[in-house]
Amino acid sequence: MIEHVSLRESEARLYFSSVEERNLFLRGISGMEGIEGVEYKENTRTLLIKFRRGSFAYYLLENLSRRKTLQKLAGEDYNFYLQPFLKHPAVKLSFSVLLLGWKVGLVSFAVCSIFLVPYLKQKL
Repeated sequence: MIEHVSLRESEARLYFSSVEERNLFLRGISGMEGIEGVEYKENTRTLLIKFRRGSFAYYLLENLSRRKTLQKLAGEDYNFYLQPFLKHPAVKLSFSVLLLGWKVGLVSFAVCSIFLVPYLKQKL
């Protein structure tokens, strides 16, 4: 698996998970149009690929580097955003335990709902 792509003007450095994957990728791109040279050391997981701009290799490497990752909301995020809308303490406790697990949900409910929120309401 390609872990990271560093793209410069006419060269790209690819970081792989293992040396075997690097060798597999190297065999796959050998002879591809637009590749001017490939540099690597024997026991490293990186490849330095020199290519011509406007070629198929340039297009391939340019699109490898533009991979976007979507961030998903975790259980903590849902708990944080939905807790203010829950009013009954038993519902808050069960919701926290459901999303965060038994120990973390119980501690979160105890700290926030029993101690922190009443203290802030009293002071503000």
